Amino acid sequence: MSSAMIEDAVAQAFRSLGHEGALLTVGNETKFNTMTIGWGALGFIWGRNTVTVLVRPTRYTHEFIEKFPSFTVSFYRSEHHKALSILGSRSGRDTDKVALAGLTPAFIDGVVTFKEAYLTVVAKKLWRTQLQPGDFIDPTIDGAFYPKKDYHTIYQAEVMKITAQV
Repeated sequence: MSSAMIEDAVAQAFRSLGHEGALLTVGNETKFNTMTIGWGALGFIWGRNTVTVLVRPTRYTHEFIEKFPSFTVSFYRSEHHKALSILGSRSGRDTDKVALAGLTPAFIDGVVTFKEAYLTVVAKKLWRTQLQPGDFIDPTIDGAFYPKKDYHTIYQAEVMKITAQV
């Protein structure tokens, strides 16, 4: 697949984030966790191609993303909608939700993704910050998305590799 085709696939995948979702996966071959995400961004900061993900501190995946230097964001076709629904509604703390979802772990440079993904972005963390109540210029965002005041941690990571399968 040409680099232009991969760039188009990445752009399309990120445009679909709010609709179909993607998986954020963190850990290694011994222990990992994944969660469905509907928010994220691609960008170019500090002279690097980057991906931005948001994780609430209450999520089990937060423990992993704090511990491991890299993660993947992977994208799936519509036939995997049920799997993403399971992975977004169950906790990996007490359930083998990957087995329940029927996905097959795969590893790219030691970072976890799944064989069923049509596109995987491998990223290495660069920076993080914790959202605070006073950060919102538009106060309707705080009220609409954080009624429990469980503010996301935002992670900015460098895109290290993109794999795509047709």
